[in-house]
Amino acid sequence: MKKTLILVFGILFCISLLFAGSTSTNVQKIHSVDSDVYEAILYLYIAEGYALPSTAGPWSADELLKMLARVDRYKLNRGATATYEYVLKALEEDSKAVKFGLDIALEGYYHTDTENFTKEADWILGFNERRPLLDLVLETWPSEHFYGYSSLPIANNCFNGYTADEGIVSTFFGKNAFTSNLIILPPATLSDLDFNIPFRAFGAIGGEGWSLQIGRDKLSWGPGETGNFIVGDHLLYHNLGRLTTYGKNFKYTFATSFFPHPAEYYPIIDSTNGDFINKQGQDNVLTGLNMFVAHRLEWRLFANKVGIALTEAMMYQSLDNTLDLRILSPAIIYHNNYIRSNSNSIISFEVDYTPIKFLNLYGQMVVDEFALPGEPVPGDTRWESALPNGFGFMAGAKASYPLKNGMVYGSLEWAQTDPYLYLRDNGNRTQILGEYGINWVVALRQFSNGGSGGGAGVYYDEQFLGYEYGGDAIVLNANGGFKQFGKWYIEGNMFYMLHGTHDKWTLWSYVDSNPSGDTPNVETPTDTHYNENNGDLNEELRNAVSETLVIGVKGGYSILTNLDVFAQADYIRVVNPGNISTNPTITDVQLTFGVSYSL
Repeated sequence: MKKTLILVFGILFCISLLFAGSTSTNVQKIHSVDSDVYEAILYLYIAEGYALPSTAGPWSADELLKMLARVDRYKLNRGATATYEYVLKALEEDSKAVKFGLDIALEGYYHTDTENFTKEADWILGFNERRPLLDLVLETWPSEHFYGYSSLPIANNCFNGYTADEGIVSTFFGKNAFTSNLIILPPATLSDLDFNIPFRAFGAIGGEGWSLQIGRDKLSWGPGETGNFIVGDHLLYHNLGRLTTYGKNFKYTFATSFFPHPAEYYPIIDSTNGDFINKQGQDNVLTGLNMFVAHRLEWRLFANKVGIALTEAMMYQSLDNTLDLRILSPAIIYHNNYIRSNSNSIISFEVDYTPIKFLNLYGQMVVDEFALPGEPVPGDTRWESALPNGFGFMAGAKASYPLKNGMVYGSLEWAQTDPYLYLRDNGNRTQILGEYGINWVVALRQFSNGGSGGGAGVYYDEQFLGYEYGGDAIVLNANGGFKQFGKWYIEGNMFYMLHGTHDKWTLWSYVDSNPSGDTPNVETPTDTHYNENNGDLNEELRNAVSETLVIGVKGGYSILTNLDVFAQADYIRVVNPGNISTNPTITDVQLTFGVSYSL
């Protein structure tokens, strides 16, 4: 296997050398969902009074250049002009047929509560946001229409242990007051090295107005600051295929992403003793198809003042690997397939409006489950029971204002999700303990050698595909800061969340119309968990709404070209942790600091 990989890379390298002498603008380069270039364009659009640029990322350089072309550089003031020049320089830089890069980062992490904040999910700066010690990057552009990218980070694993009580665990997120990204500095050992890479590696082909991407990358669809309802940017990666076409006022995107079938890791808890059992070896035969498939349409209206997006998607599951080719039609209506035992469809609507320069207003709604005319309505006493509603709503405002050589920016956002949003049975109208559903909850398959934490094996890390905080949540978020792109930035953020008792493992069920029934119709946030739970056999102890407050500040500065320093500090306070009123309030202070250099 190693010899084959060496041979493949050698052939690719030799082919690329044939074109190494020519340089020009690489318009097929794919810019990630956390791209500073896109962020700069977004601030320019708001400052100039335009609706938001396309919120479906990632984006090709060709698409970003077309976005930038709407901005008249000769009418910009000093701060906006500097931001415009930053974008133009980044997009029009000369590109060689083959380009090697090396990013080096040294990071340290310190926090105060080593008893309660001990999991990766407890950190504001989690595994996805932490930088690897080394990142080897290869970009190829052998011809005008082809682009390839591969990132090979050298870093510690996200998980390096396993216990029957907790499942997958890690020694890098809390049990020690201080940790770092060094692969040999205790508590890390060499066996903690992450072999799940690459997380971002793909090939792309495209032309003027279109792009096709296949491989691993992040996706993000929507304007949300705290997340988005169909697909958020919090997943480490997607195994995706993505086709997008775009013009002056319209964009169409079709995407697929593949995940392990839940049958590979369910049940995750032994119902007789409560032990986690979602650990496997490498020799298990994998089977089943779990596929996200979606199409998205975006319009720009009223002289670029209004943006509208309509997205329909489905989670498609097949235990015997059967693929219904109808779902690959770019014009199909997924809800009209009527294959409830194989799929769970969802639809979202987004709108944003920039009434004046410097201010944009946006909203987002998602519908997972609702009653059609004539069907039982949750909470209506005319019916004995009904399907629970599955809605999500978001409203917010973004602002940006040019100042000196940069942009002042800020946002305010509210979101609310129903308790049963993203949850559903697997087609038999009931769900029992240990049984998986056709949920908008997906797993990433992670391997660990065990390292200092012990417990080598394959684990499945489950997360919501859409909104990071799932259902049964009310979220408020505010942030603001200043950024001189390519030089320095500072930002403050406040996050507040009320989260009810329902989570990604709550069993789906009908709801009674009788308020005193066994499973009454519940509203967000819930303080009682009526159903059983695939991840917690003591769910009946949940009797309170948890409250989370996070206040943070972060900043960074470029000392020299490609040499950056950065730091982040967050204060976290959680009331009723675990949704149990007798649990004392917990607090933590988390600090991150580091330096990076790019070759």
